[in-house]
Amino acid sequence: MLRVLMQVKSKGGTACRLARVAILTLPTLVLTDTSAISQQPVAAPEILERMAKEKEARRTCKIEICTAFAKPSAGSPITCEVTKTWPQSDITSKVVGGSYIWQYGHTQCTVKLSLDRGLIANAMADGSNTVKFPEHSFICNVDDKDAAKGKAFTVTLSFTPSIVFEKGHAKSVTLEPIKAEGSSLASAAVTSLMGIDKVSGIVSRAAANEINEFLYSKCKEDGVEVPQK
Repeated sequence: MLRVLMQVKSKGGTACRLARVAILTLPTLVLTDTSAISQQPVAAPEILERMAKEKEARRTCKIEICTAFAKPSAGSPITCEVTKTWPQSDITSKVVGGSYIWQYGHTQCTVKLSLDRGLIANAMADGSNTVKFPEHSFICNVDDKDAAKGKAFTVTLSFTPSIVFEKGHAKSVTLEPIKAEGSSLASAAVTSLMGIDKVSGIVSRAAANEINEFLYSKCKEDGVEVPQK
């Protein structure tokens, strides 16, 4: 089933791949950058400008989250709207793979984050702790290959993360229930991937690795060091 979904090269197939990538990486990927904007010469100037503005907005949110994990304390929830654009070249090389024929343009994903500081404190407490965060929805707009035609379609993914932390490190992640809207094949991709995860743990391990990379490596990039336990 998963192999069939990966080989589909239609609008639905594109949505499936976006669904799979989003489940594995969006919780932290929207706050980090895998390449410098200056390394995206094929993107139009207006796209580069949009990416620069998004990056600066994400940095403010990222620092607040990193600081909350580095120095847990009481206070109001961390709330921010995070947006990231993947240029067409990045989608081909880093998301769907170089051998895949990408039939669309740039993709922009947005999520409204809401993180309770008490839950963050529980995550960083001594011992083993299970922390269930509220449901978050990622809305991804995929542009048409012809920029003049605007948006081609939208995929919305919603999931509720439950994370087991041990000594401040994520050990396992459960994202169910996961809801996909905008494509029946995106929903099928979610169902297929979740079935594989129950046997192999692929989603849990990948998501836990992303979280730990964010906390103990990416936060350092902006001058916030989360202490190791």
